Amino acid sequence: MSQEVVFLAGSPSTTSKSTLVARQVATQLESRGLTARFYSLSDFDAADLLYGRIEAPPLAAFLSAIRGAAAIVLSTPVYKATYSAGLKALVDLIAPDGLVDRPALGIATTKLDAHGAEVSEAFRSLFRFFRARAVNSLIVNDAELTPQGKGSALAPAAADRLSLAVEALYGAIARPPSS
Repeated sequence: MSQEVVFLAGSPSTTSKSTLVARQVATQLESRGLTARFYSLSDFDAADLLYGRIEAPPLAAFLSAIRGAAAIVLSTPVYKATYSAGLKALVDLIAPDGLVDRPALGIATTKLDAHGAEVSEAFRSLFRFFRARAVNSLIVNDAELTPQGKGSALAPAAADRLSLAVEALYGAIARPPSS
């Protein structure tokens, strides 16, 4: 079984709060012996995304990584109470059976707590469509996160939720799917 977890950042910014949270998840997974492989919207040509040119080398490499991944993690800032359109454009290129029985985690950062429930439901619906084994989404309010250089500090409650999300994802990777 692959030990690689594919991360897809739904923001083109390397300093996006959602990307910073995803990198903290990756660090904790790597400390447990897994490998994190990151992709961001900025890794792909916008025209290739818009026109679904899956043969374009960056998209082909991404889709190949998805096929071989032990799990997938999607991270996004919340836009209009759900995940970003750029993230949606990339996810739309994954084959409908591309995540069957794969552990999946959704991460979102939001300014409004009320949007956390909305984006969590959007991730649940998305992962249900793919028949992935979703773990509870990790939602972090922007006020719980303080960027620090290339990293970030989380408020204690958010750090606890992050640790629980990592534990759940790691456990799902270690457990084979039930038949």
